Amino acid sequence: MTDAVFMKEPVAHEIRSRYFKVEAFYFNLEVKSMTKAPRIFHLIQQANSRLFAAADRRLKAREGIATAHQVILFVLAQEDGLPSSKIAKRAGMSQSRLTGLVDSLVSKGLVRRERSDTDSRVHRAFITDQGTALVARTAGQVRDLNEDLLQPFSESERETISRFLKHVSETAKAIDNS
Repeated sequence: MTDAVFMKEPVAHEIRSRYFKVEAFYFNLEVKSMTKAPRIFHLIQQANSRLFAAADRRLKAREGIATAHQVILFVLAQEDGLPSSKIAKRAGMSQSRLTGLVDSLVSKGLVRRERSDTDSRVHRAFITDQGTALVARTAGQVRDLNEDLLQPFSESERETISRFLKHVSETAKAIDNS
């Protein structure tokens, strides 16, 4: 049993009251410190999660693919016939994740895969006509989404946002390499 049980009720009440005042004080300090320094890591994660979930739902409803598939198609539309390792690097995903996504694109007829002429261990991916048509249809949607996101900001603020996000990306690379 605690000492509070043996104390007279007014004394125990006073101790509890002081304890809760101290707790409230520290809670207020934490809340104030959070408002002074935004939790950027959390905000970026939250924005990323919500944005890509919404974009995935829209793209799946319209085209039957996810944004991760779309990224691969955009990479191949820029440079066709890349080996999987280069696609993964440009798309910012692991080789194992890429393999499953490309398998899905192959089954939908958007990409075809061929073994390299020089190294049978290497597979090259090629965008099909159907995949190219999908890129043409969805590229405008991506531009519209970017414009919707940036619409409330001035040109100067847009440049700051872009610079900040590039900084975040470079910092992530540095963390990854450390």
